[in-house]
Amino acid sequence: MTEQPTTLSTVGRSLTWEEYQSLPQDPRAEYIDGRLVVSPSPSEQHQFIALELAWLMKGVLPVTHRVNTAWAWKPGRDEFIPDVVVYDLATASAGTGARFTGTPELVVEILSSNRGDDLVWKSAKYAAAGLPRYWIVDPRDERVTAYALLDGILTPTAVLGRGEGADLDVGVATVHVDVDTLLGPSEA
Repeated sequence: MTEQPTTLSTVGRSLTWEEYQSLPQDPRAEYIDGRLVVSPSPSEQHQFIALELAWLMKGVLPVTHRVNTAWAWKPGRDEFIPDVVVYDLATASAGTGARFTGTPELVVEILSSNRGDDLVWKSAKYAAAGLPRYWIVDPRDERVTAYALLDGILTPTAVLGRGEGADLDVGVATVHVDVDTLLGPSEA
């Protein structure tokens, strides 16, 4: 009989889905390729951006859809915790209250400490899961990049920097994103 993990001492080692589920509530971790991936607590700017995007989207989404922040998405064997997720309420019942198992309209990741995970690893995983739209907000490089799934590849459809804004596709609506407002005051 294998002892079930009860702490985050499992970081970096392979574990089963059952072991992952037995971790303490809200470990701020994702389950990707059979491994526990732990992220540090997000910065104030990171949280500000996530909330700003959620408020913007809430104002344009039809009543059939919802926006949420940091809600787990399990599109198969992996489980991710996107910073912002837009989904159809009819598919929300495809999961439990703890995680969403349908396909969202949009996932947004805000880059922080491990940029490679969001830029390469998760991008490939999201494309393989059939995610139709993916945005990356990069506070360091002060950029927002929108991607759409085309022929199985998440392909850039818009790249916005400081001083720019545009209407971006959320799937069931468009939302005007102004990079200066979204990122807050420039650090320079």
